[in-house]
Amino acid sequence: MKTLTPILLVCLSVGMFSPISSLAAEPIRVMIIGGQNNHNWALSTPYMKELLDRKPHFQATICNSPERDADSSEWDAWEPKFSDYDVVLLDYNGQMWPERIREDFVRYVRQGGGVMVIHAANNAFHGWKEFEQMVGLLWRNPKYGYSLYVDDQGQVVREAPGEGRGMGHGSQYDWMMTVRDAEHPVTEGMPTHWMHKHDELYHGQRGPAEDIHILLTAFSDPAPNRRGTGKHEPMVWWVPYGEGQVLTNLMGHVGQLGSMQCVGFQVLLYRGCEWLATGQCQTAIPDNFPTAEATSLNP
Repeated sequence: MKTLTPILLVCLSVGMFSPISSLAAEPIRVMIIGGQNNHNWALSTPYMKELLDRKPHFQATICNSPERDADSSEWDAWEPKFSDYDVVLLDYNGQMWPERIREDFVRYVRQGGGVMVIHAANNAFHGWKEFEQMVGLLWRNPKYGYSLYVDDQGQVVREAPGEGRGMGHGSQYDWMMTVRDAEHPVTEGMPTHWMHKHDELYHGQRGPAEDIHILLTAFSDPAPNRRGTGKHEPMVWWVPYGEGQVLTNLMGHVGQLGSMQCVGFQVLLYRGCEWLATGQCQTAIPDNFPTAEATSLNP
């Protein structure tokens, strides 16, 4: 599916937002960047905007990149104004951004901006050292950096470059999430274990792996029909960078929207954006949140 035509490649807000909640003096401004991805960004990017638009305290704007191999004039015209937003939501996995945009992005985070990386967006920008530092664990060759997992005693295990498992994922299935930091605002009040709907479970991510704060893991089932690692893989974590924070959520494979219709994914989207913008979370854990026995969808 084609991205927006060049004349529309300027950052544009799609739709209107509801009146601001009394809990927030100003709406949380979220810029969503798609435009290129090895997944179906043309489905997932507007869907995440739709999810945010369901809540009156968000103001979501889509700012898609030019399409792959677009003319240089289209890249010259692309001007994402990161500093105008509280949170940048990355649904992007494609060509390296121009240097001026990379510099603006790094400055934004260093000066206190918040970024949420969704699923394959952690595959992006191979060799961009600042991005790799702020994400911490990425889809990279095992020799590229360190890897982390949590053992059965709840201890974080660090694998050296070139050692241990490689990056990848097995088949798609419903899998168990485990809260590893129950006191963090994003995960506070969640059940310790809950089922996430039919998704790709990334394993063996690599990178600098410095100052990583793991919020949730998922057990990667080693059964032959699932082809996992048998380890508790980091799924949601955050890294401080300068005055800002970068939160990575490896859930959300698209294909179809089933994984993003998971109530757990949607709550993490809301709470992640809230925490990145304000340091607090106002979205409550809903009654239909997944349990250890059953998934829950909110189409």
